[in-house]
Amino acid sequence: MKKILLLGICMAFVACQQKKEAVVAQEMPFFVYDAVDYYHLDIKQQAVDSIAMKADKTNKELALMQILQQRIPVSTIDTLFINNMEILAFDKVRLDPKMYKELGRLFVKQTVENPSYPSCEPIYRDVLIFRKKDKVIGVAKLDFDCGRSAIVGARYDASLFGQSGEYAKLHHLLRSLKTAL
Repeated sequence: MKKILLLGICMAFVACQQKKEAVVAQEMPFFVYDAVDYYHLDIKQQAVDSIAMKADKTNKELALMQILQQRIPVSTIDTLFINNMEILAFDKVRLDPKMYKELGRLFVKQTVENPSYPSCEPIYRDVLIFRKKDKVIGVAKLDFDCGRSAIVGARYDASLFGQSGEYAKLHHLLRSLKTAL
């Protein structure tokens, strides 16, 4: 009787450990949100290069270059760039909550054995704004061509984002929205 009880306890312990590992892998999302806004700007590399080379940029051009090439925002409190994206003619769409489950699978903490980092200069044409009760809690600026991102407000280290095929999956998910923009 004691052996059966001991065997049952051991089996329960092993099952709990396996379940715990699966939960840890899936339940470490960067953001906990109830709304996501997607911004996209259809701008060619030549246009960006032309603005970058200008000596005397207008205020709009300076704001555009900050969004496209610099690490703006630096925190979730810095929300002025969101208004600037609307002024600068970024297309905007609120994501359907049906997409949140798939989106949540992509923006999670991960472990990668041999990470690689692209050496190209990013142009962040795609921006996701994560909100909770209308408050900005996270921002993901994305360059699908270069495979780079600038993520702010993540609850966990986001430096390995994209190392496991997330860019292709996210690009596919958002591509359907681009046709509606």
